[in-house]
Amino acid sequence: MRTTALMFVCGACLMIIPQFPLAGDDFTLQPIRVTSNVPVKITISGGPTVNSPIYRTSQGEWKQLKVDKSGTAVSFSPPEDALASTVILLNKPKWLQLPDEDPPVFEAVSMDGSAVTVADTVVKLGHLSQTPKTIMLTLGDRKNPIHPGRASISIDGREPKACGGAVKLDQSADGKHLDLIITIGDLPKAPHTVFVSVCDASPSFNTATLQMEFTTAPLLANGDFELADKNGAPTNWSSSTWSSDANTKADIKVVDGGRSRKCLMIDGIAGSLNIVCGQAVHLIPGKTYVLSGYYKTDADRGYASIIAQNKATGKQDQYSNMPGLKKADDWALFSWEFTAKEDNTGFVVYLRSGGVGKVYFDDIEVEAKQ
Repeated sequence: MRTTALMFVCGACLMIIPQFPLAGDDFTLQPIRVTSNVPVKITISGGPTVNSPIYRTSQGEWKQLKVDKSGTAVSFSPPEDALASTVILLNKPKWLQLPDEDPPVFEAVSMDGSAVTVADTVVKLGHLSQTPKTIMLTLGDRKNPIHPGRASISIDGREPKACGGAVKLDQSADGKHLDLIITIGDLPKAPHTVFVSVCDASPSFNTATLQMEFTTAPLLANGDFELADKNGAPTNWSSSTWSSDANTKADIKVVDGGRSRKCLMIDGIAGSLNIVCGQAVHLIPGKTYVLSGYYKTDADRGYASIIAQNKATGKQDQYSNMPGLKKADDWALFSWEFTAKEDNTGFVVYLRSGGVGKVYFDDIEVEAKQ
């Protein structure tokens, strides 16, 4: 920043905004912000460069500013149409185009090389099977260079380096295009937010923002059944008996003896038995998923279902069942591939049993097919 000294100000507040180098020394500004409700005379010493000095009126127009030079000092008074606040440029560079009220534009966004559609300032990417390695954003500005020195990038409200990430900036020679490459780093399986703010080099610092939201948390919560209430009901799951009669008796709860510690037990005891333990899951219609997990049972019993409603009618539309599980005295892996039906919503995954006896489930997951 050029060293300057304020020699005289009467009834005014003056602030010299530091200049920030851009792609090269050609793209620098040193705006002076003046706030005053009365006519004042301002003198700055230290040999400031003066070239086509301009000021901004209260109506937002840019006009030529009259200045007086005396040795190494420059004096000026904000004109009446600049009261009560104005921005002054003593040295207007040739590259600066005014007026300019438009921020840079996000021309392209990609995640691990795959294009991301940007239709708003908030992009909801939904569920991702894993944290992306890189996000690349390309910005352009029709009038003025982009200001990488004022770019702000955060991941979950922190600087990328806090989670082992990094940011790389690659700017064009004219400064009007910028590639911003974000290396994400290590993130836990949870909801995440990447926020980007980039402005141009105009005196107004016109700013573009983009917020990208995604989650790597499991589609099914508490699929390992380690969490339960005081009665043993699994957290995040709802249990019921369908088509029951007066003699129906069943027990659905979390018990010890899981693959790690706990597991889900569905015990059909008597009567008409259609026992379910379900959880709503956010699925993308038309996309294929894999439901997997472990089970054990002393007979051929137990299976899973996916049920959803039609978006237009609200009536049940999809009701898909996996093949029944076979007897397994010890923990056995099962896997079922299904497609979330188009034009459906309100998807629910159910673990089920339809007869007398016990079936145990543990480490249940739903993942998008890769």
